[in-house]
Amino acid sequence: MRSAKRAVWMAVIVVLSSTASAPHLAAAPRADGQLRIEVVDATTGQPIAARMHLKNSRGRPVTLRLPGLNQFADHFYIDGQLTLPLRRGQYTFELEAGPEYRDQAGRFEIERHADDTKTIEMHRFADLADEGWWAGDADIARRPDDLPLATRAEALSVVANRAAPGDAASAARSEAPLLRPNDHAIARTPFAWDLPVWLASGELDAIALVHHHALHDGVVDNEADGRPRDRAIFPGATGNGRWSETIYYHVLNCGLRIPPAAGSGSGENDNPLGTNRVYVHCGSEFSDELWWEGLEAGRVFVTNGPLLRPLVEGQPPGYVFHLDEGGRLSLEIGLELATRVPIEYLQIVKNGQSDAEVRLDEFAKTGGRLPPVVFDSSGWFLVRAVTTNRQTYQFASSGPYYVEVASRPRVSRRSVRFFLDWIDAAERRLRELPDLDEPARAKLLAEQAAARQFFDDLLARANAD
Repeated sequence: MRSAKRAVWMAVIVVLSSTASAPHLAAAPRADGQLRIEVVDATTGQPIAARMHLKNSRGRPVTLRLPGLNQFADHFYIDGQLTLPLRRGQYTFELEAGPEYRDQAGRFEIERHADDTKTIEMHRFADLADEGWWAGDADIARRPDDLPLATRAEALSVVANRAAPGDAASAARSEAPLLRPNDHAIARTPFAWDLPVWLASGELDAIALVHHHALHDGVVDNEADGRPRDRAIFPGATGNGRWSETIYYHVLNCGLRIPPAAGSGSGENDNPLGTNRVYVHCGSEFSDELWWEGLEAGRVFVTNGPLLRPLVEGQPPGYVFHLDEGGRLSLEIGLELATRVPIEYLQIVKNGQSDAEVRLDEFAKTGGRLPPVVFDSSGWFLVRAVTTNRQTYQFASSGPYYVEVASRPRVSRRSVRFFLDWIDAAERRLRELPDLDEPARAKLLAEQAAARQFFDDLLARANAD
Protein backbone atom coordinates (compact mmCIF):
# COMPACT_ATOMS: atom_id res chain seq x y z
CA MET A 1 0.00 0.00 0.00
CA ARG A 2 1.17 3.47 -0.75
CA SER A 3 1.87 6.17 1.80
CA ALA A 4 -1.04 8.35 2.87
CA LYS A 5 1.10 11.38 2.11
CA ARG A 6 0.68 11.96 -1.60
CA ALA A 7 1.38 14.93 -3.83
CA VAL A 8 -1.54 15.57 -6.18
CA TRP A 9 -1.10 18.39 -8.61
CA MET A 10 -2.00 19.63 -12.09
CA ALA A 11 0.57 20.92 -14.56
CA VAL A 12 0.20 24.52 -15.64
CA ILE A 13 -0.57 24.76 -19.36
CA VAL A 14 1.53 27.27 -21.29
CA VAL A 15 2.73 27.66 -24.86
CA LEU A 16 5.63 25.46 -25.95
CA SER A 17 8.09 27.23 -28.21
CA SER A 18 7.94 26.07 -31.86
CA THR A 19 11.74 26.32 -32.09
CA ALA A 20 12.42 23.06 -30.20
CA SER A 21 15.68 21.41 -31.22
CA ALA A 22 15.67 18.64 -33.82
CA PRO A 23 17.20 16.03 -31.44
CA HIS A 24 14.40 16.71 -28.97
CA LEU A 25 11.76 16.21 -31.65
CA ALA A 26 13.47 13.09 -32.94
CA ALA A 27 13.48 11.59 -29.44
CA ALA A 28 9.74 12.16 -29.00
CA PRO A 29 8.23 12.85 -32.47
CA ARG A 30 4.63 12.73 -31.24
CA ALA A 31 5.01 14.88 -28.12
CA ASP A 32 2.37 17.60 -27.71
CA GLY A 33 3.99 19.23 -24.70
CA GLN A 34 6.53 18.70 -21.98
CA LEU A 35 6.87 18.66 -18.21
CA ARG A 36 10.13 19.17 -16.38
CA ILE A 37 10.35 17.18 -13.13
CA GLU A 38 12.73 18.26 -10.38
CA VAL A 39 13.18 15.93 -7.39
CA VAL A 40 14.67 17.29 -4.17
CA ASP A 41 15.18 16.21 -0.58
CA ALA A 42 12.56 18.07 1.48
CA THR A 43 14.99 18.84 4.29
CA THR A 44 18.10 19.89 2.38
CA GLY A 45 16.50 21.13 -0.82
CA GLN A 46 19.23 19.30 -2.75
CA PRO A 47 18.46 17.29 -5.91
CA ILE A 48 18.25 13.53 -5.44
CA ALA A 49 17.86 10.55 -7.76
CA ALA A 50 14.49 8.80 -7.84
CA ARG A 51 12.46 6.15 -9.67
CA MET A 52 9.25 7.11 -11.51
CA HIS A 53 6.38 4.89 -12.61
CA LEU A 54 4.37 6.89 -15.16
CA LYS A 55 1.01 5.75 -16.57
CA ASN A 56 -1.37 7.19 -19.16
CA SER A 57 -5.12 7.68 -18.78
CA ARG A 58 -5.68 3.97 -19.52
CA GLY A 59 -3.39 2.94 -16.69
CA ARG A 60 -0.66 1.70 -19.03
CA PRO A 61 3.04 2.38 -18.39
CA VAL A 62 4.46 5.15 -20.55
CA THR A 63 7.62 4.41 -22.55
CA LEU A 64 9.71 7.50 -23.22
CA ARG A 65 11.96 7.76 -26.27
CA LEU A 66 14.75 9.82 -24.80
CA PRO A 67 18.45 9.30 -25.64
CA GLY A 68 20.36 7.96 -22.63
CA LEU A 69 17.26 7.54 -20.46
CA ASN A 70 17.75 4.93 -17.73
CA GLN A 71 14.51 3.03 -18.38
CA PHE A 72 13.60 -0.53 -17.41
CA ALA A 73 10.31 -2.45 -17.50
CA ASP A 74 7.58 -0.10 -16.23
CA HIS A 75 9.81 2.56 -14.68
CA PHE A 76 12.64 4.99 -15.32
CA TYR A 77 15.08 7.02 -13.23
CA ILE A 78 15.39 10.74 -12.72
CA ASP A 79 18.79 12.08 -11.75
CA GLY A 80 17.56 15.16 -9.92
CA GLN A 81 15.68 16.48 -12.93
CA LEU A 82 14.23 15.26 -16.22
CA THR A 83 12.10 16.76 -18.97
CA LEU A 84 9.26 14.50 -20.08
CA PRO A 85 8.02 15.03 -23.66
CA LEU A 86 4.47 13.66 -23.68
CA ARG A 87 1.37 13.39 -25.80
CA ARG A 88 -1.76 15.27 -24.81
CA GLY A 89 -3.73 13.59 -22.03
CA GLN A 90 -3.90 12.79 -18.33
CA TYR A 91 -1.17 10.93 -16.49
CA THR A 92 -0.63 9.39 -13.06
CA PHE A 93 2.73 8.77 -11.44
CA GLU A 94 4.44 7.18 -8.47
CA LEU A 95 7.84 8.43 -7.36
CA GLU A 96 10.19 6.57 -5.02
CA ALA A 97 13.69 7.27 -3.71
CA GLY A 98 14.37 4.04 -1.86
CA PRO A 99 12.51 2.67 1.17
CA GLU A 100 13.85 5.34 3.51
CA TYR A 101 11.80 8.09 1.84
CA ARG A 102 8.04 8.41 1.76
CA ASP A 103 6.83 7.74 -1.74
CA GLN A 104 4.88 10.38 -3.67
CA ALA A 105 2.00 9.86 -6.06
CA GLY A 106 -0.07 12.24 -8.14
CA ARG A 107 -1.53 13.16 -11.49
CA PHE A 108 -1.11 15.83 -14.13
CA GLU A 109 -2.46 16.77 -17.52
CA ILE A 110 -0.62 17.68 -20.70
CA GLU A 111 -2.33 19.83 -23.32
CA ARG A 112 -0.96 20.90 -26.65
CA HIS A 113 2.09 23.18 -26.28
CA ALA A 114 2.32 22.58 -22.52
CA ASP A 115 5.67 23.57 -20.98
CA ASP A 116 5.87 23.45 -17.20
CA THR A 117 8.25 22.67 -14.35
CA LYS A 118 7.27 20.92 -11.16
CA THR A 119 9.42 20.38 -8.08
CA ILE A 120 8.61 17.32 -5.97
CA GLU A 121 9.90 17.15 -2.41
CA MET A 122 10.79 13.70 -1.04
CA HIS A 123 10.56 13.32 2.74
CA ARG A 124 13.09 11.06 4.43
CA PHE A 125 11.83 9.21 7.52
CA ALA A 126 14.87 6.98 8.19
CA ASP A 127 18.61 7.05 7.52
CA LEU A 128 19.91 3.53 8.01
CA ALA A 129 23.44 4.24 6.80
CA ASP A 130 23.68 6.82 9.58
CA GLU A 131 22.82 3.96 11.98
CA GLY A 132 25.47 1.72 10.43
CA TRP A 133 23.14 -0.39 8.24
CA TRP A 134 24.03 -0.56 4.53
CA ALA A 135 21.76 -1.98 1.84
CA GLY A 136 22.53 -4.46 -0.93
CA ASP A 137 20.79 -6.50 -3.62
CA ALA A 138 22.46 -9.90 -3.97
CA ASP A 139 20.83 -11.00 -7.24
CA ILE A 140 20.46 -8.82 -10.33
CA ALA A 141 21.05 -9.22 -14.06
CA ARG A 142 21.21 -5.69 -15.41
CA ARG A 143 23.27 -3.71 -17.89
CA PRO A 144 26.24 -2.38 -15.91
CA ASP A 145 25.75 1.07 -17.46
CA ASP A 146 22.35 1.32 -15.76
CA LEU A 147 23.67 0.70 -12.27
CA PRO A 148 25.30 3.94 -11.06
CA LEU A 149 22.08 5.96 -11.27
CA ALA A 150 19.77 3.10 -10.27
CA THR A 151 21.77 2.22 -7.16
CA ARG A 152 21.75 5.86 -6.03
CA ALA A 153 18.01 6.17 -6.63
CA GLU A 154 17.34 2.95 -4.72
CA ALA A 155 19.76 3.79 -1.85
CA LEU A 156 21.85 0.65 -2.43
CA SER A 157 25.50 0.41 -1.48
CA VAL A 158 26.20 -3.06 -2.93
CA VAL A 159 24.74 -4.93 -5.91
CA ALA A 160 25.73 -8.40 -7.13
CA ASN A 161 25.27 -8.33 -10.91
CA ARG A 162 25.18 -11.52 -12.98
CA ALA A 163 25.21 -9.60 -16.27
CA ALA A 164 28.24 -9.33 -18.51
CA PRO A 165 29.10 -5.78 -19.66
CA GLY A 166 26.72 -4.81 -22.45
CA ASP A 167 24.75 -8.05 -22.28
CA ALA A 168 22.18 -8.25 -19.51
CA ALA A 169 19.96 -10.52 -21.59
CA SER A 170 22.32 -13.50 -21.55
CA ALA A 171 22.76 -13.28 -17.79
CA ALA A 172 19.02 -12.84 -17.31
CA ARG A 173 18.43 -16.14 -19.08
CA SER A 174 20.81 -17.88 -16.70
CA GLU A 175 18.93 -19.56 -13.87
CA ALA A 176 21.88 -20.99 -11.96
CA PRO A 177 20.49 -21.74 -8.50
CA LEU A 178 23.78 -20.95 -6.74
CA LEU A 179 25.05 -17.37 -6.89
CA ARG A 180 28.76 -16.67 -6.43
CA PRO A 181 29.16 -12.91 -5.96
CA ASN A 182 32.47 -11.69 -4.61
CA ASP A 183 33.65 -15.26 -3.87
CA HIS A 184 30.59 -15.97 -1.72
CA ALA A 185 28.16 -18.83 -2.33
CA ILE A 186 24.50 -17.81 -1.95
CA ALA A 187 21.53 -20.11 -2.55
CA ARG A 188 19.26 -18.16 -4.86
CA THR A 189 16.18 -19.64 -3.17
CA PRO A 190 15.80 -21.89 -0.11
CA PHE A 191 13.94 -24.51 -2.17
CA ALA A 192 16.69 -25.19 -4.74
CA TRP A 193 16.87 -28.96 -5.25
CA ASP A 194 20.56 -29.05 -4.33
CA LEU A 195 20.19 -27.20 -1.02
CA PRO A 196 21.00 -30.31 1.11
CA VAL A 197 24.07 -30.96 -1.06
CA TRP A 198 25.29 -27.40 -0.55
CA LEU A 199 24.64 -27.56 3.19
CA ALA A 200 26.58 -30.82 3.45
CA SER A 201 29.51 -29.40 1.48
CA GLY A 202 29.98 -26.53 3.92
CA GLU A 203 30.43 -24.07 1.07
CA LEU A 204 27.18 -22.13 1.51
CA ASP A 205 27.62 -18.60 2.88
CA ALA A 206 24.00 -17.39 2.77
CA ILE A 207 20.49 -18.30 1.64
CA ALA A 208 18.27 -15.77 -0.14
CA LEU A 209 15.22 -15.69 2.11
CA VAL A 210 13.56 -12.90 0.10
CA HIS A 211 14.24 -13.79 -3.52
CA HIS A 212 13.26 -13.35 -7.16
CA HIS A 213 9.85 -14.98 -6.67
CA ALA A 214 8.81 -11.97 -4.54
CA LEU A 215 7.85 -9.29 -7.04
CA HIS A 216 7.26 -5.56 -6.72
CA ASP A 217 3.51 -6.05 -7.13
CA GLY A 218 2.93 -9.81 -6.97
CA VAL A 219 4.58 -13.19 -6.67
CA VAL A 220 5.93 -15.96 -8.93
CA ASP A 221 3.54 -18.53 -7.50
CA ASN A 222 5.47 -21.71 -8.21
CA GLU A 223 8.70 -23.51 -7.37
CA ALA A 224 9.56 -24.60 -10.91
CA ASP A 225 13.23 -23.94 -10.11
CA GLY A 226 13.26 -26.14 -7.01
CA ARG A 227 11.38 -28.46 -4.68
CA PRO A 228 7.65 -27.63 -4.89
CA ARG A 229 5.66 -26.83 -1.79
CA ASP A 230 2.60 -28.68 -0.54
CA ARG A 231 -0.13 -26.22 -1.54
CA ALA A 232 -2.53 -27.65 1.03
CA ILE A 233 -0.12 -26.47 3.74
CA PHE A 234 1.19 -23.36 1.96
CA PRO A 235 -1.70 -22.02 -0.15
CA GLY A 236 -2.16 -18.78 -2.04
CA ALA A 237 0.07 -15.83 -2.80
CA THR A 238 1.90 -16.08 0.53
CA GLY A 239 2.63 -19.80 0.13
CA ASN A 240 5.94 -19.47 -1.72
CA GLY A 241 7.33 -17.07 0.89
CA ARG A 242 6.11 -19.14 3.83
CA TRP A 243 7.62 -22.30 2.27
CA SER A 244 10.92 -20.42 1.91
CA GLU A 245 10.90 -19.42 5.58
CA THR A 246 9.97 -22.94 6.71
CA ILE A 247 12.94 -24.43 4.87
CA TYR A 248 15.27 -21.78 6.27
CA TYR A 249 14.11 -22.51 9.82
CA HIS A 250 14.85 -26.22 9.28
CA VAL A 251 18.39 -25.23 8.25
CA LEU A 252 18.85 -23.32 11.50
CA ASN A 253 17.30 -26.17 13.50
CA CYS A 254 20.01 -28.46 12.13
CA GLY A 255 22.53 -26.32 13.99
CA LEU A 256 23.82 -24.75 10.76
CA ARG A 257 24.61 -21.05 11.04
CA ILE A 258 23.70 -19.81 7.57
CA PRO A 259 22.61 -16.15 7.42
CA PRO A 260 19.72 -14.92 5.25
CA ALA A 261 20.28 -12.76 2.19
CA ALA A 262 17.94 -11.13 -0.34
CA GLY A 263 17.89 -10.44 -4.06
CA SER A 264 15.39 -8.93 -6.46
CA GLY A 265 16.26 -10.85 -9.64
CA SER A 266 15.94 -7.50 -11.45
CA GLY A 267 16.73 -8.04 -15.13
CA GLU A 268 15.44 -11.59 -15.14
CA ASN A 269 12.12 -10.21 -13.91
CA ASP A 270 10.66 -6.69 -13.95
CA ASN A 271 11.47 -5.90 -10.32
CA PRO A 272 13.09 -2.53 -9.73
CA LEU A 273 16.59 -2.82 -8.33
CA GLY A 274 16.49 -3.39 -4.59
CA THR A 275 12.87 -4.53 -4.42
CA ASN A 276 14.21 -7.26 -2.14
CA ARG A 277 17.26 -6.20 -0.16
CA VAL A 278 19.58 -7.19 2.64
CA TYR A 279 20.92 -4.62 5.09
CA VAL A 280 24.29 -5.39 6.68
CA HIS A 281 25.48 -3.78 9.88
CA CYS A 282 28.95 -2.36 9.15
CA GLY A 283 29.01 0.45 11.68
CA SER A 284 30.17 3.94 10.76
CA GLU A 285 32.73 2.76 8.21
CA PHE A 286 31.63 1.19 4.95
CA SER A 287 33.49 -0.74 2.27
CA ASP A 288 32.53 -3.59 -0.05
CA GLU A 289 34.85 -5.88 1.89
CA LEU A 290 33.31 -4.99 5.25
CA TRP A 291 29.82 -5.45 3.80
CA TRP A 292 30.51 -9.00 2.55
CA GLU A 293 32.25 -9.88 5.82
CA GLY A 294 29.19 -8.63 7.73
CA LEU A 295 26.85 -10.64 5.52
CA GLU A 296 28.81 -13.83 6.09
CA ALA A 297 28.82 -13.14 9.84
CA GLY A 298 25.02 -12.77 9.81
CA ARG A 299 24.85 -9.13 10.94
CA VAL A 300 21.83 -8.61 8.71
CA PHE A 301 18.16 -8.10 8.20
CA VAL A 302 16.30 -8.83 4.96
CA THR A 303 13.22 -7.05 3.66
CA ASN A 304 10.89 -6.24 0.81
CA GLY A 305 9.05 -3.69 2.94
CA PRO A 306 9.62 -2.73 6.61
CA LEU A 307 12.94 -1.50 7.98
CA LEU A 308 13.58 -3.57 11.09
CA ARG A 309 16.82 -3.12 13.05
CA PRO A 310 17.23 -5.18 16.21
CA LEU A 311 19.96 -5.00 18.81
CA VAL A 312 20.09 -7.52 21.66
CA GLU A 313 22.40 -6.65 24.54
CA GLY A 314 23.85 -4.09 22.15
CA GLN A 315 24.66 -6.75 19.54
CA PRO A 316 23.39 -7.03 15.95
CA PRO A 317 22.09 -10.34 14.54
CA GLY A 318 24.55 -13.19 14.15
CA TYR A 319 25.79 -12.89 17.73
CA VAL A 320 26.25 -16.04 19.84
CA PHE A 321 25.19 -15.89 23.51
CA HIS A 322 26.76 -18.51 25.79
CA LEU A 323 24.89 -20.17 28.62
CA ASP A 324 26.22 -22.33 31.44
CA GLU A 325 24.83 -25.85 31.87
CA GLY A 326 21.66 -25.64 33.96
CA GLY A 327 21.51 -21.86 33.57
CA ARG A 328 18.76 -19.58 32.30
CA LEU A 329 19.08 -16.62 29.97
CA SER A 330 16.47 -13.88 29.46
CA LEU A 331 17.21 -11.50 26.58
CA GLU A 332 15.60 -8.13 25.92
CA ILE A 333 15.25 -7.22 22.24
CA GLY A 334 15.85 -3.60 21.36
CA LEU A 335 14.10 -2.81 18.10
CA GLU A 336 14.11 0.19 15.78
CA LEU A 337 11.27 0.00 13.26
CA ALA A 338 10.41 2.26 10.33
CA THR A 339 7.96 1.57 7.55
CA ARG A 340 5.96 3.18 4.78
CA VAL A 341 3.78 0.06 4.42
CA PRO A 342 1.24 -1.01 7.07
CA ILE A 343 2.58 -3.68 9.43
CA GLU A 344 0.15 -6.32 10.67
CA TYR A 345 2.26 -7.76 13.47
CA LEU A 346 5.74 -8.28 14.90
CA GLN A 347 6.90 -11.74 15.85
CA ILE A 348 9.73 -13.39 17.76
CA VAL A 349 10.58 -16.77 16.24
CA LYS A 350 12.42 -19.16 18.58
CA ASN A 351 13.73 -22.49 17.27
CA GLY A 352 11.39 -22.26 14.27
CA GLN A 353 8.21 -21.58 16.28
CA SER A 354 6.40 -18.38 17.22
CA ASP A 355 7.51 -17.38 20.73
CA ALA A 356 5.60 -14.09 20.84
CA GLU A 357 3.40 -12.12 18.46
CA VAL A 358 2.74 -8.42 18.97
CA ARG A 359 0.35 -6.20 17.06
CA LEU A 360 1.78 -2.84 16.08
CA ASP A 361 -0.55 -0.85 18.34
CA GLU A 362 0.52 -3.01 21.29
CA PHE A 363 4.17 -2.44 20.37
CA ALA A 364 3.57 1.32 20.41
CA LYS A 365 1.77 1.18 23.78
CA THR A 366 4.77 -0.54 25.39
CA GLY A 367 7.08 2.21 24.15
CA GLY A 368 8.58 -0.01 21.47
CA ARG A 369 9.42 -2.98 23.70
CA LEU A 370 9.07 -6.64 22.82
CA PRO A 371 8.63 -9.46 25.34
CA PRO A 372 11.92 -11.02 26.50
CA VAL A 373 13.00 -14.29 24.93
CA VAL A 374 14.11 -16.93 27.46
CA PHE A 375 16.49 -19.88 27.00
CA ASP A 376 17.60 -22.71 29.27
CA SER A 377 19.17 -24.73 26.46
CA SER A 378 20.83 -24.17 23.08
CA GLY A 379 18.78 -22.59 20.32
CA TRP A 380 18.26 -19.55 18.13
CA PHE A 381 15.80 -16.70 17.62
CA LEU A 382 15.01 -13.88 15.21
CA VAL A 383 12.52 -11.03 14.82
CA ARG A 384 10.03 -10.57 11.97
CA ALA A 385 7.63 -7.86 10.80
CA VAL A 386 4.77 -8.88 8.49
CA THR A 387 2.72 -6.36 6.48
CA THR A 388 -0.94 -6.34 5.45
CA ASN A 389 -0.04 -6.63 1.75
CA ARG A 390 -1.98 -9.50 0.17
CA GLN A 391 -0.50 -9.23 -3.35
CA THR A 392 2.84 -10.69 -2.29
CA TYR A 393 4.53 -12.01 0.84
CA GLN A 394 5.86 -8.76 2.24
CA PHE A 395 7.90 -8.93 5.41
CA ALA A 396 11.19 -8.19 7.09
CA SER A 397 13.30 -10.63 9.10
CA SER A 398 16.41 -10.18 11.15
CA GLY A 399 19.20 -12.64 10.85
CA PRO A 400 19.22 -15.20 13.69
CA TYR A 401 20.81 -14.82 17.09
CA TYR A 402 22.21 -17.98 18.67
CA VAL A 403 22.32 -19.35 22.22
CA GLU A 404 24.76 -22.18 23.04
CA VAL A 405 25.23 -24.35 26.10
CA ALA A 406 28.70 -25.89 26.38
CA SER A 407 29.44 -24.87 22.76
CA ARG A 408 26.83 -27.34 21.48
CA PRO A 409 24.28 -25.97 18.98
CA ARG A 410 20.71 -27.22 19.03
CA VAL A 411 20.18 -30.00 16.44
CA SER A 412 16.59 -31.09 15.84
CA ARG A 413 15.85 -34.66 14.75
CA ARG A 414 12.73 -33.48 12.94
CA SER A 415 14.66 -30.95 10.89
CA VAL A 416 17.45 -33.39 10.02
CA ARG A 417 14.83 -35.89 8.83
CA PHE A 418 13.23 -33.10 6.78
CA PHE A 419 16.43 -32.94 4.71
CA LEU A 420 16.84 -36.71 4.56
CA ASP A 421 13.34 -36.87 3.04
CA TRP A 422 14.41 -34.10 0.66
CA ILE A 423 17.39 -36.18 -0.46
CA ASP A 424 15.05 -39.14 -1.10
CA ALA A 425 12.91 -36.93 -3.34
CA ALA A 426 15.97 -35.50 -5.12
CA GLU A 427 17.30 -39.00 -5.88
CA ARG A 428 13.93 -40.10 -7.29
CA ARG A 429 13.86 -36.99 -9.47
CA LEU A 430 17.40 -37.59 -10.77
CA ARG A 431 16.61 -41.21 -11.67
CA GLU A 432 13.55 -40.10 -13.65
CA LEU A 433 15.09 -37.18 -15.57
CA PRO A 434 14.91 -38.30 -19.23
CA ASP A 435 17.55 -36.02 -20.78
CA LEU A 436 20.37 -36.80 -18.36
CA ASP A 437 23.21 -39.01 -19.61
CA GLU A 438 24.27 -41.81 -17.31
CA PRO A 439 27.72 -40.44 -16.30
CA ALA A 440 26.11 -37.14 -15.30
CA ARG A 441 23.32 -38.96 -13.46
CA ALA A 442 25.84 -41.07 -11.55
CA LYS A 443 27.82 -37.97 -10.54
CA LEU A 444 24.73 -36.18 -9.24
CA LEU A 445 23.53 -39.25 -7.36
CA ALA A 446 26.96 -39.52 -5.73
CA GLU A 447 26.57 -35.93 -4.47
CA GLN A 448 23.21 -36.85 -2.97
CA ALA A 449 24.77 -39.90 -1.30
CA ALA A 450 27.46 -37.69 0.27
CA ALA A 451 24.77 -35.33 1.53
CA ARG A 452 22.85 -38.28 2.99
CA GLN A 453 25.94 -39.34 4.94
CA PHE A 454 26.31 -35.82 6.32
CA PHE A 455 22.72 -35.69 7.56
CA ASP A 456 22.87 -39.26 8.89
CA ASP A 457 25.88 -38.22 10.99
CA LEU A 458 24.01 -35.08 12.08
CA LEU A 459 21.01 -37.16 13.11
CA ALA A 460 23.27 -39.28 15.33
CA ARG A 461 24.35 -36.07 17.14
CA ALA A 462 20.86 -34.59 17.43
CA ASN A 463 19.99 -33.27 20.90
CA ALA A 464 16.41 -32.02 20.43
CA ASP A 465 13.16 -33.28 18.99
